[in-house]
Amino acid sequence: MFIQKNRKLHILIVAPFKIPAILYGGTERVIWDLGKCLSDLGHQITYLVSKGSVCGFANVLFYDANQSLNLQIPEDVDLVHLQFSPNEELKKPYLVTIHGNIPFGIKLDKQCVFLSENHAERHGSQQFVYNGLDWNNYPKIDLKSKRDSFHFLANAAWKVKNLKG
Repeated sequence: MFIQKNRKLHILIVAPFKIPAILYGGTERVIWDLGKCLSDLGHQITYLVSKGSVCGFANVLFYDANQSLNLQIPEDVDLVHLQFSPNEELKKPYLVTIHGNIPFGIKLDKQCVFLSENHAERHGSQQFVYNGLDWNNYPKIDLKSKRDSFHFLANAAWKVKNLKG
């Protein structure tokens, strides 16, 4: 599909999570900020997420894991941005963001992108896009003050995050 330059798109962001994130929620925060920034740029955003989700800047549809994903995608959507690999061939152009480490031997979708160059290399890819966060949602950092903590967008207790302390 060819998309005309500067054309405003209808983008569907799909994740099996509830938004907005209340306490913790790395992926939830990432897709929230992504949708907000894309909306601010003039794109139409729709989320296909878990029941109970609400959003003031985008349409919200509820994801049903028991139903075909193709049947849940609105007809006027230009691009589908998934946070997981689809179990079926999608009829719309799509992109899959891989947020974690996939076990060796699992075949990944050809439309996958990763979160860093290192993350991509570990999965045999070169395609990556850094997470974009709206740092206005976080307290301002005084780089001159003594700090004994840092911002870590993940569950630090997970051993796979390689954070010791």
